[in-house]
Amino acid sequence: MLRPTIRLGRIAGVEVGVHWSLLVIGALLASSLAGGLLPALVPDAGGSYWAAAVLATGLFFASILGHELAHALVALRRGQRVEGITLWLMGGVARLRDEARDARSELLVALAGPGASVGIGVAFLALGALAGAALPSGSLLPAVASYVGAVNLLLAAFNLLPGAPLDGGRVLAGLLWWWHGDRRRAQIAAARAGRAVGALLVAVPVVQLLAGGGLNPWLALVGWFVIDASRAEEAQARVARRMDGLRIGDLLPRPQPTAPAWVTVEALHAAHPHDATVVLTDFAGAPAAVVAVPVPGPVPPWARARDVAVPLAALAVLAPDAPAVAALHEGVPVLVVDGDGRVLGAVGAAELRRAGVPGPGPLAGAPG
Repeated sequence: MLRPTIRLGRIAGVEVGVHWSLLVIGALLASSLAGGLLPALVPDAGGSYWAAAVLATGLFFASILGHELAHALVALRRGQRVEGITLWLMGGVARLRDEARDARSELLVALAGPGASVGIGVAFLALGALAGAALPSGSLLPAVASYVGAVNLLLAAFNLLPGAPLDGGRVLAGLLWWWHGDRRRAQIAAARAGRAVGALLVAVPVVQLLAGGGLNPWLALVGWFVIDASRAEEAQARVARRMDGLRIGDLLPRPQPTAPAWVTVEALHAAHPHDATVVLTDFAGAPAAVVAVPVPGPVPPWARARDVAVPLAALAVLAPDAPAVAALHEGVPVLVVDGDGRVLGAVGAAELRRAGVPGPGPLAGAPG
């Protein structure tokens, strides 16, 4: 799951951050606007093209944030937890920690983003028309407002293409889920549609190039991203389907492997020769941390187990009767704790593999 490089704070309780790749696309977009589009739209401008380009770029990114906030706020109202929003090279992503609880929620969350983009687009187009009528000839503000309005409408239309991971793919999955009642089947169908949409996006610039036009590498890049993400979504849906009906308590190893936190990695491997998620205990015998065996990475055999372990405070906590698929949303390892606060054990990648799950990974999200 994409993580922010720079955290900007919280809006309506939702953490917002920026990935460094957004700065790259921002510089390219501003350069393109200042050097091409704005001079073509307003050749006799009375102001700075660069100032107008930076303003347009900032408003466009703010529009993407509005799109993602709409996803996040509707998800919160529908009972889903929102980890945060990250703006990046491909636009933005609202990181949801839970799946929608029903098909209606899936549809409402998916449609919220494009709906916000349409509203923003119409508002800026109207603002551009009013500014054009009120300001003297050569003003760049009407062009900036019209550009932001038009690009938001294009953003909404693009995101409604019927294939995951685009919002249109979420809409398709929600409709199919509503129709036949099978969430995973709907997700798999939407992911397959996403591959078709991605292939079309890649094919368009190739056909243009063969026809003697210029190559549009950006459209091809977006197409490859959609293809790759749709494949991952299908794989994740198939993993989740294997876990449907299981509880997290069903995956707990019995007995739970434990070891003192101060033992060496070499001793830990000797005591637990098979893949396992081991709970480390402190001097009083209380659970203190969790470590995967074999310990990943180049770790010297004399290192202490506690030095390569994850403290309990850093782990997601689940009740034993929680759905097993929650472990994929939270990210393994997860701590399993009963209603009295007693640690029952931990579930990690080893336990998922033993349950027939090929590999952990985040499932929730609403990109675009």
